[in-house]
Amino acid sequence: MKLTLAADIEDRDKIYREIVKFGRVQLVERKLDAYEQIKSMESRVSVLAEKAGIKPELGYTDIIYGKTIKRTTFSGSNFDEILSDINAKVGEKIAMLEQKVNELESVENRLQTLSSESSKLQPFSGISVDLSFLPTVNRFCIKFFNPNVKIDGALQASQGQLGVVVCSPEREQEIIKMIVAAGGSVLPTPPSASPDQRLNEISQEIRELEASKLKLKSELDELREDSQDVVNAALETLRMLSEATQLGEPMGRFIVIKVEVMREDLGRFVSNFRKMALIAGNERADEVELLNNRYSSNFEPITENQGTPSKSEIDPTPIISFVFPLFFGIMFPDLGQGLIIALLGLVIYLKGWKSKKKWGAMLVSFGIAASVAGILVGEVFGFDTSSIPFIGQFLWSLKVINVSTLTYSTIMLILMVSLMIGIVHLSSAYFIDFYQTLKASWRKAVVEKLPVFVAYIGGVLMGLSIIGGDYSFNLFAGRAALIGVPNLYLSAFSVPVTAASIFVFLIYSVKHEGAMNGAIAFMFIVIEFLANTISYARLGVLLMVHVILMHTLNATASMGAIAIPLLIFGNLGIMALEGLIVYIQSLRLHVYEWFTKFYSGSGKRFIPINKWLIHAEINIE
Repeated sequence: MKLTLAADIEDRDKIYREIVKFGRVQLVERKLDAYEQIKSMESRVSVLAEKAGIKPELGYTDIIYGKTIKRTTFSGSNFDEILSDINAKVGEKIAMLEQKVNELESVENRLQTLSSESSKLQPFSGISVDLSFLPTVNRFCIKFFNPNVKIDGALQASQGQLGVVVCSPEREQEIIKMIVAAGGSVLPTPPSASPDQRLNEISQEIRELEASKLKLKSELDELREDSQDVVNAALETLRMLSEATQLGEPMGRFIVIKVEVMREDLGRFVSNFRKMALIAGNERADEVELLNNRYSSNFEPITENQGTPSKSEIDPTPIISFVFPLFFGIMFPDLGQGLIIALLGLVIYLKGWKSKKKWGAMLVSFGIAASVAGILVGEVFGFDTSSIPFIGQFLWSLKVINVSTLTYSTIMLILMVSLMIGIVHLSSAYFIDFYQTLKASWRKAVVEKLPVFVAYIGGVLMGLSIIGGDYSFNLFAGRAALIGVPNLYLSAFSVPVTAASIFVFLIYSVKHEGAMNGAIAFMFIVIEFLANTISYARLGVLLMVHVILMHTLNATASMGAIAIPLLIFGNLGIMALEGLIVYIQSLRLHVYEWFTKFYSGSGKRFIPINKWLIHAEINIE
């Protein structure tokens, strides 16, 4: 809900404090400058964090090595007291970091200056004579150039690639042109008395500075490791306070503040603010908040990769949270590798925070799905599950399909099951599209969306009749594949229903788009039916690819001891590379085959002011 608060401008600080304390508020308009003290401190800490290489969140490598986030609480009854608490808890660390960063910058700047000077003196390497007299020479013009080229009509000498020419001042420009024309370049007169001596001095100083730089970097790394959590906590808090103090627009003695809160928080918000401000507005907000259960919420990044669902759209995240791991498991069926992926995901989930925690939970679900699929096909690191000590025979008894030998019938069964899973997945997309349209316009849903959904189901049933009838187009002979229903009865239902759906769709399309466009639209839908359904065959294809890869790798087991590292690194390589490929293919099936049927992702995410507090907690007393 979009709300407008009008309050006495003297109560501005009090309202800002309550907004930060409330937390679940999205700021609509920020028309003021942040308080100078907050703004200055935020800028200082932000620049320092960037220069010191402080990451805003732990990386996956950090998490795997056991690093965790330590949260810091900043307390106070007003913003000044919170700033004082920040200074008390973080000020010393910030000062130490700044000092070390400045020292390192000074060394790096000096190294850059010396490197530049060295490059200018390098052509004069080997010259140890005093050249300080050159600027005092007025009757002659002396030019150094590189590489050494022949200059006619001038006094010339050389040392290696360095050339020097002496001429009258009147011929200076002529000589310069001759040097350039011959392929040389004029060098500035060396500033030092002895170039060779100066180069030695520079080399010595650079060695000392490089050693100092390494030491400073080591000290900075230790400081960063010790202080990055509290510095991040300070920066997050300062940004939140900065955003809050930019809120509102002064109007005489009053300040008008516009915010947005979710409907479930409206009562609590009004209760907290009604004594200090007039609250108006009941305008429905465009922003949405994804309200999924603890498990499904981990898959929100996949949904939001296609945009946030709008108010009129169903949030597909709960469906994705079931189907995505299912697809991953089918394409990556291995009990052993699945357990390793799940263990890796568990570490990331337990040690990570916010987005990292979500990805960790997804990895756990992928690993569990792969493990279950591995049990169902009898695979553990590419070997039969019966080879596992103690529980092997029990696990082998749970196998539903034998993939150790990929016979023609096994391959056809795998592909057929993959296509049936795809049909169910696509059918859910067409149904969601119909349901969403029905809420907006029942007429459009009935005459446009429902015929497409029914035609797809009818087309699938007709396809099963054709396959069951030995690929004969006599739809009324034999029994339908997979479901075993006599084609005489099945086609008596599917053919007229499909024909009626196509007829309704064509009438609607011709009426609204013209005969030609309607026919083209129908043709594209038929092509889409076929292409999208066949695309799900990749589930079975990648399953078989995984099995073949593992069996090929395990053939090296007969090589003896040398096979051990091959098996270990081979498994790791397959988990990394094929795991990534399987993830991409699962994502592709959702993005191109599924999302495109019903999802626009045109919504705006509700982002409360406290959304990004990872390292910090703010306690307003």
